[in-house]
Amino acid sequence: MTRLLAQAEAASGEGVERAFPQTPRRTRWRLDGASLAYAMVIPAVAIVALLILLPLVYSIFLSLFDWRLLDMNRAKAWAGLDNYGRLFTDGALRVALLNTVFFVIGSVTVELVLGFIVATALFNINEGRKLANAIILLPMIITPVITALLWRYLLDPQFGLVAQLMTLFGANGGVDVWGSSTLALPGLMLVDVWQWTPFVILVLHAGMLSISIEQFEAATIDGAGQLRIAWSIVLPAIMPQVLLVLLFRTMDTYRLFDTVFVLTRGGPRDATETIGLYTYRTGFSYTQMGYAMALSILILATVAIISSFYIRLLRREGML
Repeated sequence: MTRLLAQAEAASGEGVERAFPQTPRRTRWRLDGASLAYAMVIPAVAIVALLILLPLVYSIFLSLFDWRLLDMNRAKAWAGLDNYGRLFTDGALRVALLNTVFFVIGSVTVELVLGFIVATALFNINEGRKLANAIILLPMIITPVITALLWRYLLDPQFGLVAQLMTLFGANGGVDVWGSSTLALPGLMLVDVWQWTPFVILVLHAGMLSISIEQFEAATIDGAGQLRIAWSIVLPAIMPQVLLVLLFRTMDTYRLFDTVFVLTRGGPRDATETIGLYTYRTGFSYTQMGYAMALSILILATVAIISSFYIRLLRREGML
């Protein structure tokens, strides 16, 4: 009897399976953490390779030829490493490099010192801090070209605001800053400091806000003054932000072009000739595109070396 019942249940089960066949389960495709990260990063890497690496490789390839901008449709003459060898014998390039190094060191140093002083002052005030931050950040919002035009008219020796104020005090007009081989480069540094010191203030002030109040209270109990607190507590605590500011400002000032192009065009003579302006002039004024490509690669290599140095320091500080 039991055997008959088992046979009947098996037969009924087979009938149900024939009438209602089971659908196969779909296997869900899942990614673990590492695979998901690679899947999200690969499209961005591909876009970067398409927009940056390919033009870079093509620029390196073009720097190996001797060709001019007006000879686009003609066959380019092979130059090999002659354009790179010319870098070591170009006197105008040496002048541009010296001007650029002087501009970078002077501007970044003044911006860092002034930014630290203003950020410390903002940190010590409570009332009106938001309004002060808004006013300080105004120069950074203006584009560099508009900033250059603004300072060009401010320092105009005849009609500028500075010249008019000097006339009120008995002077015979203003000083021709942009026409002086001695004052032109410091004038460019003044414009850069005025526009980009707010960026330094913003970053350093944000770093100061992350310092715990207990450190200041302990230093005050020990009798430390404001200068001692700023030097022994604030500055070591914001050192990663200081390195970050140095990284961005050094890279940006080294590639200076728009401000000097609007204000001085590299003059008078070559007093404000920077490496960025010299590269532009070589390619589009002298139409020596092969050598201009080599100059561009030099700028890229120099920025990469400077950046790697700061990035190593940032890793030591634990920022990266």
